Amino acid sequence: MSVSVVVQRFRECKLLILEKEYVTVGGGDGSCGVLAYISFASTTTRSQVEQAAQTLLHLPILTTGLWGDGESSTVSLLTLATSSYEQSESKTSSCSLVIVPQANLISKVKQGGKSIQYHGQINKEKGEELYDWFCECLKGQLLEVQFSSQSSNGDDAELPQWYKERRAFFEQQNNNSKQASSPSTPPNQIFRDESKYSEWDERGIPTKDSTEDRRPITKSQGKKLRKMYEAHCKRHDKWKKEQQQQQQQHCEDAGSGVERGSSSEGPPPAQWEDSLDPLFCQFVAGSFGKRQGLEFQSDMGPFVHSFQI
Repeated sequence: MSVSVVVQRFRECKLLILEKEYVTVGGGDGSCGVLAYISFASTTTRSQVEQAAQTLLHLPILTTGLWGDGESSTVSLLTLATSSYEQSESKTSSCSLVIVPQANLISKVKQGGKSIQYHGQINKEKGEELYDWFCECLKGQLLEVQFSSQSSNGDDAELPQWYKERRAFFEQQNNNSKQASSPSTPPNQIFRDESKYSEWDERGIPTKDSTEDRRPITKSQGKKLRKMYEAHCKRHDKWKKEQQQQQQQHCEDAGSGVERGSSSEGPPPAQWEDSLDPLFCQFVAGSFGKRQGLEFQSDMGPFVHSFQI
């Protein structure tokens, strides 16, 4: 288990953001929403996070009526959002999605219930990175389905350019991560993968794997890793020399008044508030690492589902 998700259905939900103010979604006639608690284990990968986001949006657990009333069938959040968006002429959304980070879903009960251990949890920095990616995946899928729905209604709808560029950036980043480490990566960082390793020496070479027992790296594995490390050091040194040469060239160009284009290291800025229509789906993400204050009202029952990736 790398990603753990607990799902709660609601009519109305109020969540504390940044420990300062509450944001309320739902509450209208026929409103229905999903409240999802999510947690990541130390072995979680970005692809597993993407799978969790897709599963959450396609999980057929929502009903606009009461469970078992003979009139309401269960549908996914995407299906409900699409049908409501295409048919409703009201100015309020009937579909909502609220995400709450809850690290303690990754835990183990020990000594017959006398203690709880959290050794399998991901560290805070990596956890926040994956949480942001989880929300990015959710909003991206919602936006694509929203614009697809608008197009099917005859509207001249096309995905925003900022989103196309942002999606392309992450796709390229994902492709790069599947290849060998970039020469720009510091040698002590090339093996910093907590889904594979749990301890490293002063050079950054792994000494223990990421299994529950944290077994020491074998001699043959260590030899192979050291060879990879040494080869990368050479590539990194070559890259640094090239960077110094480019910097020197840049200074010379600046002195002569020559301008050269530069590329941004980060993705194009997101513009979710301008593009994701709250009439399609109201989306709220809890503040990672902050206190979570929560109130919700639910009457459709059964209330809770869970799944693991």
